[in-house]
Amino acid sequence: MRQAAQRYYTYFINGDAKQYVEGMADSQNFTEDYSMQMQDVITHASKELSKRGRIVRVEALSDSLYTADSTAYVFLDLVYADSVHEQVGVQMAFQQGCWRIK
Repeated sequence: MRQAAQRYYTYFINGDAKQYVEGMADSQNFTEDYSMQMQDVITHASKELSKRGRIVRVEALSDSLYTADSTAYVFLDLVYADSVHEQVGVQMAFQQGCWRIK
């Protein structure tokens, strides 16, 4: 789950909205229109995040697994080019044999 969280967040910071949305929980049920709307939202959010500075590394620090509903919370460390660190939490769901971002 940690690797999946890192991968999806890397898609996000790199502006790869299509890959990010495809990795979202329940994305296989999204209409094409909704998927495109989500890609627009992710693209905008990624641009806003990049205004803080360039993120050079994403590392998973820890996680909490909730077996009752097959979800997890992964804590990531974002490292900016100026060596500033920011921690974020990412919610994940286990669906169709893989971890997906919520």
